[in-house]
Amino acid sequence: MTTIIEDNKMSAESFVDPSFEQQSSHKIFESTRDERAETRFNFWSNSPNSVFLVVLSIFEAIVVIALEAVIFAKFYHTEFSANNLGLGIPVYLMIFIFSQIFQVLIAWDAVRAQNTIQVIAFLLFNICCFVYAVFQFKQIADALDSQDSDLEQLATSLTFLINRLLIVIAVITGVCQLIYFYIGARLYQEFGWKIYKKIGADPEIRNMYRWYQIILTILKIDFFFFLGYSIQYLVLVLRSGDYEFALTIVAIPLTCLFLILAVYSIQHESRWLMGLFFIGMFAGVAYFIFKIYRIYDPSQSEKYRFVKEFLTFFASVSLALVILTIINAFICCSNFGKGLKPHLRSNHRRSSMPRHLAERTLSLD
Repeated sequence: MTTIIEDNKMSAESFVDPSFEQQSSHKIFESTRDERAETRFNFWSNSPNSVFLVVLSIFEAIVVIALEAVIFAKFYHTEFSANNLGLGIPVYLMIFIFSQIFQVLIAWDAVRAQNTIQVIAFLLFNICCFVYAVFQFKQIADALDSQDSDLEQLATSLTFLINRLLIVIAVITGVCQLIYFYIGARLYQEFGWKIYKKIGADPEIRNMYRWYQIILTILKIDFFFFLGYSIQYLVLVLRSGDYEFALTIVAIPLTCLFLILAVYSIQHESRWLMGLFFIGMFAGVAYFIFKIYRIYDPSQSEKYRFVKEFLTFFASVSLALVILTIINAFICCSNFGKGLKPHLRSNHRRSSMPRHLAERTLSLD
């Protein structure tokens, strides 16, 4: 009997032999390291659609920015007075240039994270850029046609060149959008299964994670449109002596803080911080509704005479985004305590670790 027990002990010891554990840990480490290397270095070669999306977005940005820069240079040394639409043209051009840079960043981040939600957001954002390009053509054409007699000759000389450049910009943006639709559909199929690796196969957890990704993407788009509206309102409508001038300047960093607050409160499932965020968002809804009303208030018609279309576009999109943000934030808040937080915190800890520590942690999982 004693011999049998000793044999069993030896068997158990051989089963948990340290060399066996080291070998298993080494295999897991090698597998994890290979997956990380594939993700970092081979992903671009294995995903040509991702390369096409980023390269095309960079190409579009370079061409559009170059054309916008030509138009900007034509206006830079002109004598358009401060009480006409010529004052706003450089602002519109700079915002459109910034939108192209922002679009490239969204495309890069979408394929880097292999995020289908962000790919969809990229497509929608480019549609907004196309609408903006059409608005820009109309707005600048109106600017050239509405100059006084002293600037009529200058406006006429600019019209021929600038109108054609604006048409080219709109056409390029529209054609690229059609190509983006095709690439986006391919990437949607390609990235769809990646979530299983990141979050597991539990359908409830995957659904909660999807809503989390949606609100992260919306918050990124919020930043662009809030900032774009504030810049236009500051430069084209307000004057330094207006009481709203200082308030609008203060509101820009506060808006950024609220967007960061939303991400932090969702990751940590903090209901009271979400309450503060909701207060800020509902205030944003009231603000943009009031501003849209003011734009079309007859008593304010002169104030918004030359900026009505652009401000309406940005205010309307911003209002829609705020409402979408509130809806998605409510959904994310309702998912608190259902098991998503450990996954989010685990991903955050791994991404914030030094590389060798992260690999060591992964090798022990």
